[in-house]
Amino acid sequence: MRLTIAIFLCLGWMAFAVPQAFAQPDYEISGTLYTSLKQAMASPDSVTRLKLKRKGLTEIPPEVFNFPNLQELDLGSNKIQNLPSNLGELKNLKILRLNRNKINVVGKEIGNLSNLIYLDLGRNQIQALPFEIGKLNNLEFLQIWGNEITMLPESINELTALKWLDMRAILLTESEREDLLEQLPQTEVLISPGCNCGK
Repeated sequence: MRLTIAIFLCLGWMAFAVPQAFAQPDYEISGTLYTSLKQAMASPDSVTRLKLKRKGLTEIPPEVFNFPNLQELDLGSNKIQNLPSNLGELKNLKILRLNRNKINVVGKEIGNLSNLIYLDLGRNQIQALPFEIGKLNNLEFLQIWGNEITMLPESINELTALKWLDMRAILLTESEREDLLEQLPQTEVLISPGCNCGK
């Protein structure tokens, strides 16, 4: 009976912990925003911004890797499950949005995106971040809310530029919550209240 009540309380906590409308940090890239691969492929060298949101994509389109100057890539609200091993080739990326997909694994290649400033992985099925995340020396904004992550790799301490981390709607115990805040004393951490419900 107690276990049933605990599970009910946790589910209720998660329902109310999902981020609603809130002020997010704003980071913008100048240049034309392309919303069609066909249009972008007409002049691949000039493409710096590409938004393919809500296109029903199940993978990152291979055409994306034909844009050598790409700085902003928005693939949010699709059905992407896996990230390609050549993701790290997009070395000029400053903004990468992969929120609201079905991603469960983030590979070590993410560490090659050394110019990344804004990374949005919110609302996926990710259980852990790779150690290589610590190589993103320019990363200032990281969104991982609504995933299944409860621990961050030790390398997160190497993200000295990190200003803002959103970990809301993630089930953490009070102890895990305290450890996280201690791990990132210079970062504004958005986090849901701790839950002592038998985890």
